[in-house]
Amino acid sequence: MNMKKMLVMVVLALSLATAPVMLSGQAQKGKAVKKSQLQTVNPKDPVLNFDHAWKTLDRNYGQFLVKHVDWDAMYRVYRPMVTATTTDQELWDILLGMMDHLNDAHLALADGKRRIGGGRNNGSFKNDGFSLDLVKSKYLQGKFTEALGGSFISGWLADGVGYLYIGDLMDGLEPITKTIDAVMAELAKARVMIVDVRNNPGGTGRKAEIVANRFADRRRHYSISRTRYGPKHDDFWPWEFRNIEPSGPLQFAGPTALLTDHISASAAEGFTLAMRVLPHVTVMGDTTEGALSSQFPERMPNGWTLWVAFKETRDHEGVCWDGVGIPPDIRVINTAADIAAGRDPILEFAKKYLEKGAPALQDEAKSLVDLKKSLVDEYMQVVKDKGYEAAIAMINQERAAKNSEYYFGPDEAMQQLMPLLGRKKYAEALGLLQAVREDFPKLAHTYAMLVQAYIGSGDVAAAEAIMKEGETVEPMFSWERSQIDQARLALCKAKLGSAAELFGKALAAGGVPVAEKELKKMWKSRLNGPVFDENDFNNLGYQLLRENKIESALYVFETNARLYPESWNAWDSLGEAAAKAGLKERAIAGYRKSLELNPRNKNGKAILEQLEKAN
Repeated sequence: MNMKKMLVMVVLALSLATAPVMLSGQAQKGKAVKKSQLQTVNPKDPVLNFDHAWKTLDRNYGQFLVKHVDWDAMYRVYRPMVTATTTDQELWDILLGMMDHLNDAHLALADGKRRIGGGRNNGSFKNDGFSLDLVKSKYLQGKFTEALGGSFISGWLADGVGYLYIGDLMDGLEPITKTIDAVMAELAKARVMIVDVRNNPGGTGRKAEIVANRFADRRRHYSISRTRYGPKHDDFWPWEFRNIEPSGPLQFAGPTALLTDHISASAAEGFTLAMRVLPHVTVMGDTTEGALSSQFPERMPNGWTLWVAFKETRDHEGVCWDGVGIPPDIRVINTAADIAAGRDPILEFAKKYLEKGAPALQDEAKSLVDLKKSLVDEYMQVVKDKGYEAAIAMINQERAAKNSEYYFGPDEAMQQLMPLLGRKKYAEALGLLQAVREDFPKLAHTYAMLVQAYIGSGDVAAAEAIMKEGETVEPMFSWERSQIDQARLALCKAKLGSAAELFGKALAAGGVPVAEKELKKMWKSRLNGPVFDENDFNNLGYQLLRENKIESALYVFETNARLYPESWNAWDSLGEAAAKAGLKERAIAGYRKSLELNPRNKNGKAILEQLEKAN
């Protein structure tokens, strides 16, 4: 497995002092865990895991206020149910029972075999009132187009009646942009249009906007959201305002029906919010699922994953539909019996509704209120048009003037900053990061990104100074600690060098003997010399594999496994390299060791089975 995909770096203990482990699993909430206790904590202890889950939600869940839930009262009700003898299944049921009161499908529990949400559907996504096969076989006329693995299906229901089915919004921004523009060209002669997001479990909001923009008649405001960030339930970043506007080479502003059902969720609901503010769009079908908040995964001590909804989202009129679902303009319900009989009443009604004459335009005047521009989007546009210096001047000027035409959202900034840093656009990133730091000084991962940007721009002193400043800021999300650890590690490398980089140079210059000699020398000086990092050695191995230097790559992966014998990923990579070298027995041994350390390595298990069958 390529370590670039991993979020957490594993480093030698002597190379780097990592941040203290933060546990919240004592019987009394809020009680700190002493360092001396860390070695004796049982990760499967039910009390530890209950308190970890409760504390994580208490710290990060975004909708306590809008749902009027007293979370402390929930603790008093459910905590006494958990004892040292509580079984895994009992703990599972207790946690889900407590979470279910929040009625949030983006709040979920997973154990590798199952994932259950807290909403009305409990994450089951079962829908016996819809059949895509029925739509394709009975209702679509002639040939139809399938794109993005069947996520987008387009064609004609009748002469002039275009149809677009969107099964999910999970592909990349560029593929979705190309696909929707191709669909709009294909259906350019449509008089009316049916857009279908039934059975759509979601994706991301940006992708929903890309599609909705192709139906926009003008710029309109459709939703607001804010991010929970802070220890108190009312600690939020400022509201961010979402708009849609005409985009792409073609738009459709004729009579349109949007079909939804109780499985339409997440980004499909964001898409519904965007489409329903368009005067020419009528929403038909059933109420959506009601899962509009963003979520992140939190690893529990026992290995389960707790999915946490950390935002509050409302429509353009300030209504929160989370846990309730967005109601259609016209309610039409399909049943399992309808589908079994080969009928789709929702689709049939929508077609008749549009064909019997153009429906009157709906009054959507409220969508023209609060048409605020994103200062982050404006910054990125100025960077593109005039360069980063002009963009920095613009963002500082507008922030100082407190121009009400704009809003400045740290969440949007972070979404833009990751690609900037990935493309090594350090000057552009620094301009935006400094603005975020000044307006939101308690945002922990800003400092980790600033360290990366300063190192990338060659200013190690500034990186060290900002790292010290960031140490005084308390992270609110668990994944921020990983980012801070990575920043700290990068700073150490910038000052002391990378052991893997020097090792790679020695290998290229003199082969294995010279590389071994360099490795031994660096290991002896590891306390104040080049930094040993498993990630770097793994990346070096994959770089050599890409260059088809199989023997050198195999040697690097073997070295990594020697340095990090308890890393399942090091052994997994060694197995992969050995397999490519045609060394089946060594590959089998590597994958077996990887699975011994991590039985959940599904990909490694599948490859091992193939190797053993072929052996």
